[in-house]
Amino acid sequence: MAFTARHNITSALITDLIQAGDNAGNIKSILLTNVHASTSVGVDLILHNNNQDFHIIKTVDIPAGSSLEVETKQIKINTSKGQDTLRIKCSKANGVDVIINN
Repeated sequence: MAFTARHNITSALITDLIQAGDNAGNIKSILLTNVHASTSVGVDLILHNNNQDFHIIKTVDIPAGSSLEVETKQIKINTSKGQDTLRIKCSKANGVDVIINN
């Protein structure tokens, strides 16, 4: 599967941003933007590896119309085959845009 740097999250379910095997390279930062006009959105950013979840952020509220940049330079995310999958879970559907900087 090919690496995609931009995502519109349309579900409140866990969504894969980068799957193992996408070979996304070194992820420097992840920009999460709440696109709701008046409602905050809770966000979990999850590193999934070997059937285990490791939270990078957990239940962080992003106010309406605001952004949160998560710097990941110090976190090794290995998206080669059989390694890490980067996931997001939002408290509301259609509320967050994601831009991944590699």
